[in-house]
Amino acid sequence: QDLPKAQVTLPCRVNSCTAELCGAAWETTTIKRKGMSGNGMFQLMSGIVGSTGDATGRMEKFTELVRSLVDQHDVQQLKDLVDCMLAEESSFALFARPVLQQVAEKMEKLKNSELKELARHTLDRLRGRVVSFEEEDFVMRELLSEVFQAEGDWAEAAKCLAAINLESGTRCRTPLQKAEKYVKIAELYLEDDDPVAADTFCSRAAMVMHEVNDTPLLLRYRVCHARVLDSKRKFLEAASKYCDLSQQTFGGQICEADLLQLLKCAVTCAILAPAGPQRSRILASLCKDERIRAVEHFEILQKMFMERLIRGSEVHKFEDGLLPHQKATGPDGSTVLERAVLQHNVLAASRVYKNMRLPQLGHLLEVSPEHAEKIAAKMIAEKRLAGFIDQKSGVIHFEGGGDDLQQWDRHIRNVCTQVNSVLSKIKDQSAMKDG
Repeated sequence: QDLPKAQVTLPCRVNSCTAELCGAAWETTTIKRKGMSGNGMFQLMSGIVGSTGDATGRMEKFTELVRSLVDQHDVQQLKDLVDCMLAEESSFALFARPVLQQVAEKMEKLKNSELKELARHTLDRLRGRVVSFEEEDFVMRELLSEVFQAEGDWAEAAKCLAAINLESGTRCRTPLQKAEKYVKIAELYLEDDDPVAADTFCSRAAMVMHEVNDTPLLLRYRVCHARVLDSKRKFLEAASKYCDLSQQTFGGQICEADLLQLLKCAVTCAILAPAGPQRSRILASLCKDERIRAVEHFEILQKMFMERLIRGSEVHKFEDGLLPHQKATGPDGSTVLERAVLQHNVLAASRVYKNMRLPQLGHLLEVSPEHAEKIAAKMIAEKRLAGFIDQKSGVIHFEGGGDDLQQWDRHIRNVCTQVNSVLSKIKDQSAMKDG
């Protein structure tokens, strides 16, 4: 038996849209609407439920309704649809999850501003009920995060993804899925200059990275870890991580430009790191790299490696290229770079002099004698400088500098002896051929 035609006419709209509400038994229903109220959407949805006896047919019509609203970019009606589905004691509760799934899948066709409005509204309605709509919440948060990233709002993008339940939800996430999300969140927090939050999610990623075999993701994690150390001003550890990464190709999966950028980051962090034996090892490793001469600031790196004095005028160009966190000022009023250069110059002086008066050391470092004494005392206490300070006579004594110079002289003498030996053998062989 043929069913009668159903026409739902709603006020306040001049133009109309056509929504297919029938299978074989229903013809097209014309819906005249403009700013349809929540009550109007409820009536429309009630008409869909009352017009079809089986759940499959009703779901097909709800799917068509969602598609139609998305195609027309009618965000208000989509919000009313969500409200009707998630209302307390809703008569549409049976269809709430599949309909919201359709909304989540199709909403990416909306403009960024429209998607942002609809996603925020839906996520607000899902608050406290996420357990029942985990997948829909997941998809919407990913899309909303992409919108925030496009707007440059890194903090909101990170918070949006951080709210996803990856550990205790009803859906089991693979280690790869968890690691990818945690690394992404950490990267977003780093873009927002929040190393503390980035470190939290980087640590979560570390707990599952041993189960991941995805090379690009492993690289992203290691770079992220190095950036966290860099942002927290742990420059010595960061330089070591960057240096290791710059010397690996991962089977040719990393382009040369990216490796060179990692090498540049390693150079910057090595220069900013506190002077001492550990930094000297990193400087040696960097200077052995064949690409190091192509890296900016090679000259100042070479001076540090050769333990030569660096004047204040030489570091201004280097300072201009530093990131904000690398220009941070310490409690004593000096920047990270100023402290690093001062400590390096104290170490360089110890290689040339056996002892110095503190006023002379201050003049050499271009600081006051009191400041020079404070720097040297701290380095001696941390065993980064061999020596002692005689405060009564105002003299600092360096230990080991003379021995190092003598050892260097012995190396030079040994090389010269070997070169002479080679020349003598060449002459002898030439004489034998002539004879």
